[in-house]
Amino acid sequence: MALTERLGASLRTKLITLSPRLLRYANVLAGDRQSADALMRTACRKILDGAGAFPEGVAFDLWAFGELHREWLGQLRSHNNPLSRGPADPALFEAPGDPHSAQIADILAKLPPQQRSAVLLIYGEGFSYDEAGKILDTSPQSVIARVSRALAAFVERADWLESVALSGAQVEPLDQINRQASK
Repeated sequence: MALTERLGASLRTKLITLSPRLLRYANVLAGDRQSADALMRTACRKILDGAGAFPEGVAFDLWAFGELHREWLGQLRSHNNPLSRGPADPALFEAPGDPHSAQIADILAKLPPQQRSAVLLIYGEGFSYDEAGKILDTSPQSVIARVSRALAAFVERADWLESVALSGAQVEPLDQINRQASK
């Protein structure tokens, strides 16, 4: 019994530490703050209730992100027309202090949730394409394709992107992503 209690306490501590990152991901998936909060509550409850299902040898953050994604998919399946909600709330994606934040947020809000989630997992959370594929329950090539389509949308919609590139910001070229996708 003491081992189970310690595992639960350790899991709760890890979940609390990971909560800001999971909430950011819930925002990306849900597209609005109220739905994201509800998704987060449900997913956290399931993560804590399913502590015994935590696979040995898997990073906790990888597992928790996957659980949150599976919960979101389950909620989508329970709605009559889940993708009819329109674009997400751009305010969810704005970063204070970034001069291009509002423009980036506007583009992110218009992307499909699958592309937003792939971009966040790769660029925002630093997961590899393989890890993101495990979270999204898809192949790394599908993740690369989603990121590639999202970046193409950025290039198409962002006339200010050229000034960012001139400022020295590092942007992964689409042809590099496409080469990775063909491997």
